[in-house]
Amino acid sequence: MRSLNADPPPKIFVREAFFAATLLCFSCLFAAAAAFPNQTGPSKESKPDLKAYVGTWKGSFHGEVFAILVLREHKGELEGTMNNFDIAVDKNGNLTDDTHKNTGDAPLFNVQLKPDGLYFLVPEKDAYSQPTEWKFVPKDPDRGELIVRLDDALNAPPGLVIKPIRMVREHPKP
Repeated sequence: MRSLNADPPPKIFVREAFFAATLLCFSCLFAAAAAFPNQTGPSKESKPDLKAYVGTWKGSFHGEVFAILVLREHKGELEGTMNNFDIAVDKNGNLTDDTHKNTGDAPLFNVQLKPDGLYFLVPEKDAYSQPTEWKFVPKDPDRGELIVRLDDALNAPPGLVIKPIRMVREHPKP
């Protein structure tokens, strides 16, 4: 039998405890967001200046243009085309006489501007071939380098290094 002087068992207020815990969680999240504003939401890093890349860039061999890279800005991103051409190199990575321009242009795919240059893929004229990965680096307002990346190339001999193709920016005639 129960004693009449004993205190009744404590009541558990589930609804009030849940409300207090929820309020505490939201208060902590709000405080963290206020204390670390750059850690919440999208990054507000400054966009690189695309003007250094935009334009028509041409590469020549023996005085003949064989490579044409056209870069445009569209909605704050770079896009463009590159013409079809074949390059041939000697064992030291220098262009040889079999380097030549072909007909047609191809769109650039997977264009990524990174701190060390512009990376992109160009489909081969043979639709069944693996696309070629390229890197373009402007050296100054009028000169740049186009570099074929052989990291994943299936048909490149091991250890082959191709020297960068010197590119010159074409200026519109007045």
